[in-house]
Amino acid sequence: MSKMTFFVAALAVAFSCGPTRHAPGGDDDDNNGGTDGGNNMGSGIGSSCASDSVTAMSTPLDMYIMLDQSGSMTDPVASGGDKWSAVTTAIGTFVQQPNLNGISVGIQYFAPAPDGVADSCTASDYATPEVEIAALPGVASQIVSSMAGHQPLTGTPTSAALQGAVNHASSWASSHAGDTVVVVLATDGDPDECDSNLTDIDNIAKAGATGTPKILTFVIGVGPDLSNLNGIAAGGGTGSAFVVGTSSGNTNAQFLAALNAIRGTALGCTYTIPVPSSGSANYQEVNIIYTPGGGGSPQTIPYVMSAAQCPASGNAWYYDNPSAPTEIILCSSTCGTIEADATGSVGITLGCQTVIQ
Repeated sequence: MSKMTFFVAALAVAFSCGPTRHAPGGDDDDNNGGTDGGNNMGSGIGSSCASDSVTAMSTPLDMYIMLDQSGSMTDPVASGGDKWSAVTTAIGTFVQQPNLNGISVGIQYFAPAPDGVADSCTASDYATPEVEIAALPGVASQIVSSMAGHQPLTGTPTSAALQGAVNHASSWASSHAGDTVVVVLATDGDPDECDSNLTDIDNIAKAGATGTPKILTFVIGVGPDLSNLNGIAAGGGTGSAFVVGTSSGNTNAQFLAALNAIRGTALGCTYTIPVPSSGSANYQEVNIIYTPGGGGSPQTIPYVMSAAQCPASGNAWYYDNPSAPTEIILCSSTCGTIEADATGSVGITLGCQTVIQ
């Protein structure tokens, strides 16, 4: 949601708004006193519970791009130039966009073996990034300079490249708790080296998506007839590949749009839990307030225990781990509503007993 603003009203822990039903992290009394029924900000949640405010922050996003530099990337595209120039220009534009605070990017390439005779089938060669994952905008110039030093000359060793990317992303996530870490595999063709069995490659992505820490793999395919890439995306927990056309339209713009869509999808509506200005966090005293654009009345979004309890329609949110929360996640129906509201706002209040679905 392009104009979304986030605020948090945080209070001294001594304040309270009454008990809640089956609140996260505890078993308080079975009632929901002190609120206005969960529909509006009201005197309970909006004013008497809060004493000061801090800023709510989206979960940091770390992207490890694995870029195909095979010889076929020299194929021309309808909008001018070739696939390589269109893709690298799009990546350069992406990392130099304004307002990407909280996003970090690193990059590595489909790589030749050290002897230059054949492409590497060793995953560790890809698990070592040419540009390590680092925060934008600071790392942008390094990524642009790195791409300028490469040209499309290799084959398509997808299995080794993907395994190395997942390995590095997993290692990175283990040392950056609280970040969302994803792999972005950008390629223009089916594998033709190393293990080219598509099921095996899909399973590499699946192991990342089902592992701990969880690593999703997003796939951007450049060119026609790339349906086999959907298996990698599905295994990687991201549904299907983004397919960027080369015979019509602007390939550069399509690739940039895919990267921005990945950014939005990977982050979703996930926020770090703010820390009160005094006292310690009480996870039974957290509420999400959505104020629709156009002068709509503030609404308290109710809590559910897990994603499985999210309503098919209507609003709700949940913790990533109800017994030891680190993130606030909006249910998909709520996220869609809020992201479609360009002038609405979302707030997180601390100190009033959580409103339960």
